[in-house]
Amino acid sequence: MSNPSTRSLILLSLVFFTWGVLTSANSILVPHFQSLFNLSYQQSMLVQMAFYIAPFAVSIPTSIQMVKRGYKFSLTAALLLTVIGALCLYLALKNLSFAAALCSVFVVAMGVAALQVVANPYVTVTGEASESTRRLTIASTLNSTGTTAGPVLLALAMVTVGIANIYLMLALLITLITYLIRRYLLVDVKSEQQVNVSAHLAKLSKQPQFVFGALMIFVYVGVEVAIGTVTISYLSDETLVGLSATTATTLMSIYWAGSLAGRMAYSFVAHRCAPLKTLLFGAMGASALILLAILTSSLVGGIALVLIGLVNSFMYPIIFSRAIENLGDSTGAASAILIMCGIGGGVVPMLQASTIASWGVANSYFVPLCGYIMLALYGAVCLRRKVAASQLGQTA
Repeated sequence: MSNPSTRSLILLSLVFFTWGVLTSANSILVPHFQSLFNLSYQQSMLVQMAFYIAPFAVSIPTSIQMVKRGYKFSLTAALLLTVIGALCLYLALKNLSFAAALCSVFVVAMGVAALQVVANPYVTVTGEASESTRRLTIASTLNSTGTTAGPVLLALAMVTVGIANIYLMLALLITLITYLIRRYLLVDVKSEQQVNVSAHLAKLSKQPQFVFGALMIFVYVGVEVAIGTVTISYLSDETLVGLSATTATTLMSIYWAGSLAGRMAYSFVAHRCAPLKTLLFGAMGASALILLAILTSSLVGGIALVLIGLVNSFMYPIIFSRAIENLGDSTGAASAILIMCGIGGGVVPMLQASTIASWGVANSYFVPLCGYIMLALYGAVCLRRKVAASQLGQTA
């Protein structure tokens, strides 16, 4: 690891993997809390709500800290916040306190949100600018690996050591990663300018690439989670595919695995691909697969929906890296806002679910279809502007 850029990518990828595992661990907590604390379904969903609310509490303060103290300090602080949350959750589960456990989940969620705010832009600035999308794709692949492998590893650990001890082990693991970051991560980004949140927000509001990028992050996360959530109903609906709930859930694991496989593949070919063209064709492909699911209302349609995971794999890093491109000292604030735009993962699935009663499960997919059409239009417009700017530069 003599190359600072390579070393930074490896260490930051560990951070991406860690928050992937923590996110999947949070999903496992929902059914566990139901049985452990005798909760209703609505009460247990407070665990998921914490993950949606937490970014609003920590994202902007983290972006300010990035400017004042640098990326490395901010990343270390985010990791330590996660360690504190994991240790508190360990104690809360040992003492069977739901209120304390819920507060601890919120602290862990704040740590995860802060990690995202710092790590996403950190990866993009630790090497050549032309390779930023590729680096973010590689790191995102490790994040998907954590999200995909996490449930399996955590399920095995739960049987042997129990869920409380899992969080003790995670706290120790993250402490080790924090040490490695402090000791071996040499690349840092600092600013001598005074922090002015209002000035950053005013600057960002005048940057079309950021404004539309933020909207597309909201849309992308929303449609990704919507497909991953509602497709189980599509596969198990007796009027459509009619699979058992167990089989439908197993098939949906392929959806997330496809996202992992796609990111791994794209990380090797990203330097040969035009990102905006890739985004455009990916969104068009996802739209076609959804139309197939709507029109066929069959197993073929269900398989088409599962395959969207593969198409989704490369969209996030492309949108994110373009949205924060050349933003200078406003990069931290921009990253914070983009992470908060992940609230789309709660809004779009709810919007789709609200249409099922009147439209039916199959036709409810017109909601994510509209999202993918928006993503395709975004890719097309950005590509057109880039080509026009290139031609103007050649003329000049």
